[in-house]
Amino acid sequence: MRFKALKNRKIHRWLTLLFGIQLIIWSITGAAMVIMQLPYIHGDHLVKQADQPISNFQLLDKIPELSFSFPNITEVRLVNRYLSGVFQHAFVVSDNAGSYLLNAETLSVISPEEEDIRALAVRFYNAPSSNPGADIAEVSLLSEEAPRELSIQHLPAWRVEFADNRGTTLYLGRDTGDLLTKRHNSWRVFDFMWMLHIMDYDERSDITKWWLQFFSIMTLLIAISGITLLVQKLLVRPWRRLWGD
Repeated sequence: MRFKALKNRKIHRWLTLLFGIQLIIWSITGAAMVIMQLPYIHGDHLVKQADQPISNFQLLDKIPELSFSFPNITEVRLVNRYLSGVFQHAFVVSDNAGSYLLNAETLSVISPEEEDIRALAVRFYNAPSSNPGADIAEVSLLSEEAPRELSIQHLPAWRVEFADNRGTTLYLGRDTGDLLTKRHNSWRVFDFMWMLHIMDYDERSDITKWWLQFFSIMTLLIAISGITLLVQKLLVRPWRRLWGD
C-alpha cells in the first residue's frame, strides 16, 4: 500500500510539473474574463447613432423599381446618411457580391470617399468625457488582409483609429459606410486572455484543437491523482492505524 501511495504521489507531481503551468493560465484567464463586463468589452459605449431618422418614407415606393433594376438583391435598407457633406437618403442594398449604396431618388451607385468615412466615423464616435476632443489619428483602407481583430469577411473596410486613451478603432464598410465593428484596448486584453484560455494562438476561435483536448485530459488526471492522494491520507491511513490497533 505504501509503495502504491508513493507511486501515485510521483505521478501527481510529474503531471503537475508538466501540465500545471497551463492549469494556472486557465485559472488566471478564466478569472479575468469573468471579472470583465461583456457589455463594456463589446464596446457599445464607444459609439452612438450616426444616421438621422428617415424623413421621406415615400422613397420606399422606389423598392419595386429597385427590385426590377437590381434583380439579384437580397436585402434593402433605407438610411439617412451623411455623405458628400450633407445628410441624404440612400438605399443600402446587398446581393451575392456584397453591399453598396444607391441614391434613393436616382438609384445610382454612391461610392463613399475617404472624407465621407472620416465624417461618418466622427459621427459614430462617442468621445469619452476625459478626452472629449479626441481626433482621428489614422485612416486606412483594408482590401486584402484583415488585422487580427477584424474578420476577413468584412473586407474591404475602412479602419479609423482615434487618438484617445481607450485605443478606439472603428471599422466601416468601404462601399456602405456601415459600422462593422468597434475595438478598444480592453477588448484586445480580453481577446489575448481568450487566446491563452482556448490555446488557439492563430485564429483565436477554434476550441477543438487537439492539444487543448490533450491538456484538458492531463489536468483531469492531475485532479484524479490529487483526489486519490487525499483519500489515501484522510481515510485509508487512519483506518489502517485503527485496524492495526
